[in-house]
Amino acid sequence: MQRPHPILSPDRIAPSIPCSRPDASTLEATALIDGEVDMAYALITGASSGIGRELASLFAANGYDIVITARSQERLNTVQTALKQQYQVRVVVFAADLSEPDAPQRLHDFTTSHGISIEYLVNNAGFADWTGYLDADWSRQQEMMRLNMEALAELTYRYGRDMRRAGHGRILNISSVASMMAGPYMAVYFASKAFVRSLSEAVAYELRDTGVTVTCVCPGPTTTGFAKAANMHGRNFFTMTRPASAHQLAAYAYRRMMRGTTLAYHGPLTRAGALAERLLPRAVTRRLAAFMNGGEPNTRSVSATPQAHPEQSAQD
Repeated sequence: MQRPHPILSPDRIAPSIPCSRPDASTLEATALIDGEVDMAYALITGASSGIGRELASLFAANGYDIVITARSQERLNTVQTALKQQYQVRVVVFAADLSEPDAPQRLHDFTTSHGISIEYLVNNAGFADWTGYLDADWSRQQEMMRLNMEALAELTYRYGRDMRRAGHGRILNISSVASMMAGPYMAVYFASKAFVRSLSEAVAYELRDTGVTVTCVCPGPTTTGFAKAANMHGRNFFTMTRPASAHQLAAYAYRRMMRGTTLAYHGPLTRAGALAERLLPRAVTRRLAAFMNGGEPNTRSVSATPQAHPEQSAQD
C-alpha cells in the first residue's frame, strides 16, 4: 500500500520526485500487469478533459498512480502520455462508455482482476441537456440518467465495499449547484445532481468510523465545455456569471476530499444557491432556475432528434 503523499498547494503544483520502481507499460482493457498486486490507485471517471483531467493531474502531481476512464481512447492516451512523462507515475487507461449498463461492473472487474486497489474514487463523468422535458430525445435523457446517477451509484457501491473491507479509502462525487432546486428546461440534469448529493450524504453517514469517507462537491458554473455539451445558447448562467476554471474547481474538490469533508460548495453562486434553498420557497427557486437556465429553448429541433454524446461531455 502506498504511503500518503503531501497535498501540494493547488497554485504551486510541482512534479513529484521520480519513483524508484520501474514504470508499468501502457495498459489497455485487455492488458495484464505482470508481477504487480495490491497496488493503490486513484480512479477518475470523465478524465479525458475538464475537471476530470485536472483532478488526474493533481493526483499524479502528488505522486499517486491513477486509473483514468472515459469514452475516448485517443484522448485518454494523450492524457496518459502527458502525465507519465511529467510525473513519472503509473497511468492505466480503461476506455468505456459508463452509461452502458454493464460498464461499471466491467471497470470494477478489470481493476480487481489486475490487482489494482482503488484507494481514491472520483465520480466526475456526466453531462446535461437544455430542453423542455416533453420535447427531449428520450434516449439521450435515459443515457444521462444512467451516467449521472446509475454509474456513479454502482461505482460508489462496488469500490465503497472494497474500501470498507480494507478499512480506508476516499470517494469524491461531483454534484452541482443544480442539486439544490428543481431546474426547468434541464429537468433531468438537475434531478440527477440532487440524487448525487443525497446519496453521497447518506453513504457518508453510513461509513462513519469505518476509515472511508464520501465527499460531495457542488460546483457552480465552470469552464469545461458544459454549455456546448448541453446545447445551450443565448443568455444563461454561464453568460450571467463568471465561471470558475476547471483547475480551480479540481483543486478545491481535491482538498475537500483529502480532508474528508462530506458536503462542500464551490463558488459564490453555489453558496448563494445553498442559502436560497434554505430561505426561499421552492416556487421561487424553480423560477430562478428557469431564468438562469436561459428559459425555454427557442429551437426545439436541437433536442427533438437523436444525438450522440456531446463532444465536451465530462465522460469523453
